[in-house]
Amino acid sequence: MTCLHGFTQHGDSWAEVTRLAGGGHSWLTPDLTATTGAGAIAEVLELWRREGVERSHLVGYSQGGRLALDLACGHSDRLLTLTAVAAHAGLEGRARERRRAEDLELAARIERDGVEWFARHWAALPLFAGLARRGPEFLDRLHRARLRNDPRQLAATLRGRGGAAGEPFWERLPAISVTTLLVAGAQDQRYVRAAGRLSRRIAGSRVAIVPDAGHAVHLEQPEAFAALLAAHLSSR
Repeated sequence: MTCLHGFTQHGDSWAEVTRLAGGGHSWLTPDLTATTGAGAIAEVLELWRREGVERSHLVGYSQGGRLALDLACGHSDRLLTLTAVAAHAGLEGRARERRRAEDLELAARIERDGVEWFARHWAALPLFAGLARRGPEFLDRLHRARLRNDPRQLAATLRGRGGAAGEPFWERLPAISVTTLLVAGAQDQRYVRAAGRLSRRIAGSRVAIVPDAGHAVHLEQPEAFAALLAAHLSSR
């Protein structure tokens, strides 16, 4: 089982899910360091080579979910199942242009103002409002995890693997030939719509909408997500 974290996160962000999902799986939860999509795919493939993994269940969240989808398009034969959480296959048109400009501006400010400023800025985004349901201790733990990031690495990753950095790959999605679960939080309507669009491109895929959850489904509702994941893996 290979789990790919989102932007600002690390492999240990999956610790709660791995404990809850159980099932006797061996878990690979790498800290991804590549700053381009192609580089990150190569990083995962190299991890599998080192670990002697021929095929793996693959799970990805947000930026990691987009990476998982992209990897699956070109390497479906290396997967057992695919799970993409709060993900899309690239922004398009004016939305892409607008997001690209925003990401470049944010990257420059991270380099200028540092990781402490960025961690507080990122936590305050409406996208992550649902995390407050886990309480102040959990939020403090997330904040400390974000502070572990190098601002130069964050900025480079945003420029190279941000939502608008790579070319959209919606047309390649039919190449995915493994059992696929597409997860979104009910309060994250943009990604509910994205999950529906993904499902229309990936044959036999299933959409699961988690109640009382926003963008960070696996962190906001870990028990519900772990149950979905366990059922998905057992359905193969």
